[in-house]
Amino acid sequence: MMGIAIAMVGIFAIIVIRTYVWQFNAKLNGLDAEAHVSWIEHVVRNGYGDGKKYPITYYYVSFQRADGSVTEARLLNPKKRLEMGTCVRIRYDPAHDHVATLMEIKD
Repeated sequence: MMGIAIAMVGIFAIIVIRTYVWQFNAKLNGLDAEAHVSWIEHVVRNGYGDGKKYPITYYYVSFQRADGSVTEARLLNPKKRLEMGTCVRIRYDPAHDHVATLMEIKD
């Protein structure tokens, strides 16, 4: 039982570290792009063991890459006040363009 708990903590740590590494790398070496919030996904996850339901919201943006192609990415650091169609400035890593870092909300 202790091994399972250690494995779950390890997997969680890897996911968190990977997310922050992508975000940090995008901020340092990423390319800027203007994007629009293309869709918002509301998901309800079940808690492990307790069975409680936890709502999670994912925000996706559509933007034009440096090569001219249009793609969509999930924001790693969204703000709660984002709505569909909101114009934002993002920074993304071309090697991992399925995720982006929110830099500024344009009004």
